[in-house]
Amino acid sequence: MATNMKHLFATMLCFVACLQAGRAQNAVENIRQRYNAMKELIASHSGEADTNGADYGAFYHLTGTFNLPATGGHTEDTYLYFEDEEDPTDEKIYLPHRLTFATTRYNFAARVYYEEYLFDADGKVAFIYAYDPMTALEGDEQDMEYEFRFYMEKGRVVKGIIRRKNYDEEAFHDVWQGMRLPEKYTQLHKSFMGNAAQLAELFSDIEKRTYNYAE
Repeated sequence: MATNMKHLFATMLCFVACLQAGRAQNAVENIRQRYNAMKELIASHSGEADTNGADYGAFYHLTGTFNLPATGGHTEDTYLYFEDEEDPTDEKIYLPHRLTFATTRYNFAARVYYEEYLFDADGKVAFIYAYDPMTALEGDEQDMEYEFRFYMEKGRVVKGIIRRKNYDEEAFHDVWQGMRLPEKYTQLHKSFMGNAAQLAELFSDIEKRTYNYAE
């Protein structure tokens, strides 16, 4: 009897795990479709002036340039893409805006960093991509190049991929991939989430100044 119960319990756990994996995979595929669509739209208009962005969803473009002690010239280049929120009544003239995608590129000395954030309809982060040209993780004896990808659903990581390579290597290779974020990466992920929150706050502040007549 005890053996049968253990077997049943193990079967149920396996079934639940399969359901969770299937749901996570569906979420990842949906995020990839949205991300790819956004990147294609941006690429198709990359040759046009910034003022023509209304064809595919308008954006704010901010650039900051200044000098930092020891590292010299520092530039931050940020794009905040947005779209109109839906109006069930179809009566509003000026619709509120919703942040959908953000990119930021910045440098320290000759090292250039890059980050992307995809937001869902509720304003939560759905996907993070980041490139770090010089960092030491996994007990690295020297700095290496890293790529980070985090797929998220309702604020929870459903899949993560971390890759790295030496400076003399051409291709990145996986150092971790999974559904459960290991403890050693939680602070890193928290840092990216903090960056996303700052970009969302920046978008909100700009909207208050430039689009304060939305109904």
